[in-house]
Amino acid sequence: MKHKSYLFLKSDGFTVLSYFFCLLLATSLISVVKNKVAIVQELLLLGLLLLLFFLHRDTLLRKMNKVLVIKSVLWGLGSLLIEGLIIIGIILITKVSMPSQNTSGVIAAIKEYPLFIIYTILIAPMVEELVFRDAFFTISKKYLALFLKGKRKNTWITIFAALITAFIFAGLHADNSVWEYVLISLFFQWLFCRYKDIRVCMIAHIVFNTSTIALLLMV
Repeated sequence: MKHKSYLFLKSDGFTVLSYFFCLLLATSLISVVKNKVAIVQELLLLGLLLLLFFLHRDTLLRKMNKVLVIKSVLWGLGSLLIEGLIIIGIILITKVSMPSQNTSGVIAAIKEYPLFIIYTILIAPMVEELVFRDAFFTISKKYLALFLKGKRKNTWITIFAALITAFIFAGLHADNSVWEYVLISLFFQWLFCRYKDIRVCMIAHIVFNTSTIALLLMV
């Protein structure tokens, strides 16, 4: 029988709490590290990612079907197309073209600290998928099922949990293009529900971020 503390470390609750702890810790150190706070956050989340991979190595490091890997890459490219359509739709509706503040900040950080690109295209996508599309979504479904017991079908609980996760995910990015993050989150959540493998979401998210950054750096 595994020790209770080890089981807690493998729990969804630990994944979510440790993620927010890393963000709060990095924020609390702003007065000390000043403009290097992004690097501190990157290192903290890298440490968290390595820990989560160790704790969930049986799941995350098992062999992945090559066809599923290819599908994940294609879904990632598809999500880039979806983002483009979202941006076009928003411009057509609002008649205003507003660049993403978060994306602009990321590009500026990469130009100043080139190593930050590693965080953007690898660390952030993997951590965010583990935290939001897996752990936070699972916790939301669990508590919604308890709260709405006998009142809603499981499909509705899944939809509500995905929406809660998407808005939290979008809110943490503190961006003016909130709907882009909400819809992209819902898309990755759909991938998780369809394939039941968080690595599909990770690969798709990595491809999405990589493609987006590459396009913006070429402009």
